[in-house]
Amino acid sequence: MSKHLPVETDLIPFEAGFLPGARWLVLAPHPDDEVFGAGATLAQAVTRGVEVRIVHVTDGAAQGDAATREASARAAASLLGVAEPEFWRFADRGIAPGCKRLHRCLREEMATWRPDTVLVTSPVELHPDHRALALGLQRVLRRWLAWGLRDRPPTWVAAYEVATALQPNLLVAADQGWPTKLRATACYADQFEFRRYDRVVEAFGTMRSLTLTGVMNAEAFHVMPARSVIRLSAAGWARWMGSSRGVAPRRGSVSQTQAMSPGGDS
Repeated sequence: MSKHLPVETDLIPFEAGFLPGARWLVLAPHPDDEVFGAGATLAQAVTRGVEVRIVHVTDGAAQGDAATREASARAAASLLGVAEPEFWRFADRGIAPGCKRLHRCLREEMATWRPDTVLVTSPVELHPDHRALALGLQRVLRRWLAWGLRDRPPTWVAAYEVATALQPNLLVAADQGWPTKLRATACYADQFEFRRYDRVVEAFGTMRSLTLTGVMNAEAFHVMPARSVIRLSAAGWARWMGSSRGVAPRRGSVSQTQAMSPGGDS
């Protein structure tokens, strides 16, 4: 039966690549996501001449002091070689996919910066702000492209992982930018009191190098044309990255006992 199953190369890249575009807009739900998820890629992009702009959507105050987190974000951006980041200061854990203010900010930022590629946390992430930001971006792009507005929309959307593995279609060999990523990660050391994000960063980097010969660390992305993203439902986009569960309406939680019972979902 195994001969009818997809082989490894059908499931994950075995060769490294790099994100497209000469102008990137990086959307970070909280100050630290941009580094934990894509820091090495951003550092390498800068050395390749890519123009990178980082926007922090929430103030991060649900897990620390907002001013401290902004200072950390500025220090991290400087290490990555990126210009002063933007701070929208939405309430931490307070954004929603349908938020009109979020839509307005996204639309104005993309119209002003005119990125070729938008990097955003994936819709399969654990944190609800991460998922909400991805789905909010999808809604804005859908309206933008459907209405045929004059401003040129982004060509690509690149979903990145922070705390939840996605199903990648692009792996970036990150060794060249890894030391910079670790230094930038250390700028957010106050966050390690809540979770050992530094260990998670190292674990993801090692895991994503598995299929890349001669690579010690890698970062994973799921890249799609923006026009393809808008043709999918929220659940459809999430399924491309592994699961639609996190974007489905809440129907109550499942207890550990229910999850482990023989009659439960597998």
